[in-house]
Amino acid sequence: MTRQDEEIAELNATIKTRIGVSPIHGVGVIAIQDIRKGEQCHCLPTKNDARWYKIPWGSLGKLFPEVRQLIIDQWPSIYNGSMFISPNNTTLRILYMNHSDDPNWDKKTDTALRDIAKGEELTETYKDMDNWEKAFPWLK
Repeated sequence: MTRQDEEIAELNATIKTRIGVSPIHGVGVIAIQDIRKGEQCHCLPTKNDARWYKIPWGSLGKLFPEVRQLIIDQWPSIYNGSMFISPNNTTLRILYMNHSDDPNWDKKTDTALRDIAKGEELTETYKDMDNWEKAFPWLK
């Protein structure tokens, strides 16, 4: 497997969500592929994750369509052969995570608490934060 093939496989395996319209509240984190219970969702990037990718335009077709579109939307200069950073590292998805009393995402482990279907919103509970009653009085 070439380095380019490894990068494509890595992007297809790790880019699982996008920011989108939320049925809960305005904007949220939406699954772009099915995510199985226990799988890492990559909504909490670490400093070590931010790396540059170089995939020639002609090879972008090997990416899942949703992954390819996210990359093109954020890095239009890829048409000219530019390098890019994974969309997981250009948007802090945690900032767009909405609350649910029955969350499907665990922010401590960045994993799915149950199977999450493509198109479904990922949610967390705000109630596990200290002083949540003060920060989110509307949850009472």
